[in-house]
Amino acid sequence: MTEENVERKEKLHKRYEWLDQFRGLIIIFLIISVITWPLSGDPTGMGDVWIGPPLLNHGFKYLNGWPPLITIIDIGQQIFMFVMGYVAYIAFKSRREKKGVAAAWKHGLIRVAGLYILAFLDDGLIGGLILNGSIPWDQVLWYGTLANLAIGTFAAYLFTYLMPRNADKRILIPVGIMIIHAILYATGLFEYKGNPPFPDGPLIFPFNAFNHAAIAVAATCFSQWFKIDPENPDIGFKKRILPVATIMIIAFYCFDWIQPAEHHDATTSLALFAIAASGFLMAVFYGFEKLKFKVPVLSEMGRNMLLLFILSFLWDLIIGLLDRDLLTISPVLTMLLVGVLPIVVEAGIAMLLAKKDIIIKL
Repeated sequence: MTEENVERKEKLHKRYEWLDQFRGLIIIFLIISVITWPLSGDPTGMGDVWIGPPLLNHGFKYLNGWPPLITIIDIGQQIFMFVMGYVAYIAFKSRREKKGVAAAWKHGLIRVAGLYILAFLDDGLIGGLILNGSIPWDQVLWYGTLANLAIGTFAAYLFTYLMPRNADKRILIPVGIMIIHAILYATGLFEYKGNPPFPDGPLIFPFNAFNHAAIAVAATCFSQWFKIDPENPDIGFKKRILPVATIMIIAFYCFDWIQPAEHHDATTSLALFAIAASGFLMAVFYGFEKLKFKVPVLSEMGRNMLLLFILSFLWDLIIGLLDRDLLTISPVLTMLLVGVLPIVVEAGIAMLLAKKDIIIKL
């Protein structure tokens, strides 16, 4: 990368070390979730032996009933969505101010299209046509992880464009979305997934994508609040970010009694939990930076968050091919080869890219 390119990128928008640290942690959690997923077993002991730490796997892998179990991994995708919404606001705002609205939308639509292309390749061709003989269009268009990220990212750009100035008013949009989600979910009339067309099937509502959009739009508000005082981000944390995160965690606690958190539908209680956790994690890593504390490698992983996220799907395929009986012989060896090695490999890729000053974006 030439000095001219570096200078141009720096002028476009500032890069925050604490935010890269935050992004790096989310990538590690996502890699762990991809590792533990294929190692799930039968918690009753009647089927496959369970391998890996229970807390770091999806709760529905233990009990896919009602109410479902929830672990920290169950909000990993939603926190990832929050981060993408947060940076979408920065990217759109900086491009609009320096290059114009058309350039901002061009950047945004390219990113959304890129996510949909990846959704078609991963969920449609590889996970669908090649492995199962058909394309699951619900996964590609609105239900799969990458489709959700695309929809949420578009929502972040859209409402940043429509309501650019007042985050205090814009936060009402995700609140309204989450309320509508909760009401429709409570009716029991809709299914969250299914392949079109639906002539005689259930009514389909994209619950998962709906609240991912809410999370992404909420993130744009947090992103704007960070700069309430351009010279002192402490003000934004004290006046908006931490108070709103606190309100969200209280709302999550209360609402979870009424409509429990559920991973597949990204229920309103789960979305509230994810927004709150994201706000608190922002404050944690911002506080780390003020204390001049830095977790090694996290920044490098955070700078290429999307690339490492995409690469992490390979571990699901690789680990699924391993012999489960061999993995149960030595927990220590399994921990090193399955639990640690994938993270080390992706961290190594991130370090190499950082050394060459390469940041891969859509």
